Amino acid sequence: MFSFEYPWILILIFIFSACDKWCKEQNEAIFFPHVHLLLPRKGNKTLTLSILKWMGISSAIIALASPVITTDQYFDKKNEKDIVLILDASDSMKGGKFDIAKKELNSFISKRTGDHIGLVTFGDIAITASPITVDTEILKSILQIQQVGIAGHMSAINDAITKSYGMLDRSEAKTKIVILLTGSTDNKSTILKDELLSLVSKLPIKFYTIGYGNAYDALYLHELAKVGHGMAYEAVGASELSKIYDEIDKKETAQFDEKSKRNYQYLYIYPLFIAWMSLLFWIYIRNIKGI
Repeated sequence: MFSFEYPWILILIFIFSACDKWCKEQNEAIFFPHVHLLLPRKGNKTLTLSILKWMGISSAIIALASPVITTDQYFDKKNEKDIVLILDASDSMKGGKFDIAKKELNSFISKRTGDHIGLVTFGDIAITASPITVDTEILKSILQIQQVGIAGHMSAINDAITKSYGMLDRSEAKTKIVILLTGSTDNKSTILKDELLSLVSKLPIKFYTIGYGNAYDALYLHELAKVGHGMAYEAVGASELSKIYDEIDKKETAQFDEKSKRNYQYLYIYPLFIAWMSLLFWIYIRNIKGI
């Protein structure tokens, strides 16, 4: 859209025109004050000089009015999510379960383009396998080197959840998510159940739990998911696990906010250039004509 920032300045064109017609005795003072030696004498004015004079005056006034082209740019801004994946690496994940879990986690990570994802693995202790990162390729590489027993053989579920919440508590993302995959019952944590439930209920983090196999505490996982405003799932085999991650992925689809940005292209340089060139030619023609 074309417009002028200061359109009222254009009135000066009409004021100058009126003065040129009715204020003859003031012409020299209006157009070029204190430069009377450069002005044409009466009777020697030419059409070319008159055209150049008015081109210069009009262009200068148009430049002062600041012509501008305004364009509105609309775009969608993606609201990325911060996600921490918790993977059980205790002995309960032996017998091929751990490899299946890694495969499904790898597939889930591949779908979450643009999100920031971290990985916590637990056994006797909870370890931060990967801090929250947007580099999913590095994250998937770290996931592949995880093995059963890498953090011990028992199960510190509560400690792993606490560590995950600590990672997300420092995050500035609008949406924060924890996804726990476990096939065991907590038997090694230093964090008590009541303390953990209190922590999960207070922080604005959505908590999904997945019980995998048949050796986990289903009631506890459901309780955690409930206070964490998420959902509890149960899976026996690979196909069920795959469907669960697909469902979570669909539930947490990327959200977009429509944003707008107004761009301004200022054009005053063009009429200003015309004004300067008109003035230079005006002076040049007067000099060669000896006026």
